[in-house]
Amino acid sequence: MNINDFPDEILSSVLDYASQMNAENGVKYTFGLTQAPLPISRTPLTRYIRGPVQPEAQRWDGASTIRGVCTRWHDWAIRSTIRTVSIRRWQGSERWAEIPTRRSSYGAYEFMSKPKGSAVYRDPFGFLKSAVKFFRQYPDVAGEVRRMFFDGFHTVETDRMIFDVLRSCRHLTSISVPWTLLRHGTAQDWIHLLGISSEDDVPLRSLELRATCLGSAQEKEWSQVENTHPLADSRINFTHLKRLKIFGNTSLMPIDDEDMFNIARSASHLEEFHLTNLSTITIAGVMAIVNASANTLRVLEHSPRSDDGFFHPHPGYLTPDTHVCESLASCPRLKDLSISVPSMCACLFSHEDVDWEGECQVRALELCDRDASFDASNNSLRAQQAHKSRLLRDVLVSARTLMQVQKRKRKELDIELFFADCIFDPAERVVHGDFSFAEVSSGGAWPVTWEASHKGPYGSTGVYGKTESSWICISEDELVRAVEKNWFRI
Repeated sequence: MNINDFPDEILSSVLDYASQMNAENGVKYTFGLTQAPLPISRTPLTRYIRGPVQPEAQRWDGASTIRGVCTRWHDWAIRSTIRTVSIRRWQGSERWAEIPTRRSSYGAYEFMSKPKGSAVYRDPFGFLKSAVKFFRQYPDVAGEVRRMFFDGFHTVETDRMIFDVLRSCRHLTSISVPWTLLRHGTAQDWIHLLGISSEDDVPLRSLELRATCLGSAQEKEWSQVENTHPLADSRINFTHLKRLKIFGNTSLMPIDDEDMFNIARSASHLEEFHLTNLSTITIAGVMAIVNASANTLRVLEHSPRSDDGFFHPHPGYLTPDTHVCESLASCPRLKDLSISVPSMCACLFSHEDVDWEGECQVRALELCDRDASFDASNNSLRAQQAHKSRLLRDVLVSARTLMQVQKRKRKELDIELFFADCIFDPAERVVHGDFSFAEVSSGGAWPVTWEASHKGPYGSTGVYGKTESSWICISEDELVRAVEKNWFRI
């Protein structure tokens, strides 16, 4: 029986196993040479390992022999290896001439005891330019690509080339692109990017925007480019998008609340929303997305940029009639939550029908106070502190109750609260923080009992190797006592 007579499922399993074995025995690392010696110097060159070969490149190498067997095997290899494509900028503008460009020749290169080489210029955008030509020349291959990642391209020229590649790959479901595409390009470019230009296109499911700080030369180039605001066009539709991730901070035309408002107009079916390591989007922009996809959202991660542990920048403000705690607790499908909010209260954890599980982190600057009967202006500072301590107790009790409710549902929920420069662990009824000033205010009478903390300004990683930690761990009751006596303010 000929192997090609096997059913497609069995043949695919056989070829997949063969390609994996080929990749396992193939080249897994790339090589480099140390800096070339000066004209008079006799310093020998040293070979070193630059880094691992990308997984998609290993899969391509593993299927290289399979592609040459027959048409059926060739088509299978293309579908199997081209589904994910990563296009990265060449790190450095030069390469060593002696190092082979074909990875299959690395085996012989390893046996060279005295490597030699000279610096040869290499176009840093060569991979991207080749991708533009390749996918334009072979549309059938371009149609097999499902996921595409672009890394290190932040010029006007490369943005145009990225749009060209995306136009050729019409069946993409997931892409990761530079944030500059939000500022450069037409509405039609974004229609093609989202896969909604025609009925033959596949709508995009996952979009990742990556921002970074650019050098002065690149910033100068972008300062002369007009911001086209493509997302403001009413034809741009994010209805089919299931996952949106925005990562990285930049001072050059950063992603802001206006972009979130434009996306929220049509992003009504998001299941995952990640917004990390940036400070230019406030809680108003975050809640615009959350409210638009309230019925479908499962994962919400909002961690603003922080250079000093969990002391995140101010998340911004909301209108007085907006209660963020109620809005988050009302999302019926939300499971994974990590968010920075202006304020929090017991209402955030009072909905026992929520689906939350795993680790839940909430970073808040204040406590919500919707008690109209309490007038802070007419009460003493001690009375205000006592009122805040009651609000804090309510939050901690509510969080513990919710964890117990989820446990009865056989769901493990671990809530961690970042508030008043402390880390609250409601399950253990302890608080981690630096209470040096409170100890001085109490004249050394507080805290009565404490122990060393394994946490610190960088959360569970402690001080992250920076300095000696002054953090300690105390009980919740001990902290509340300090608050009520005005030794520690919240």
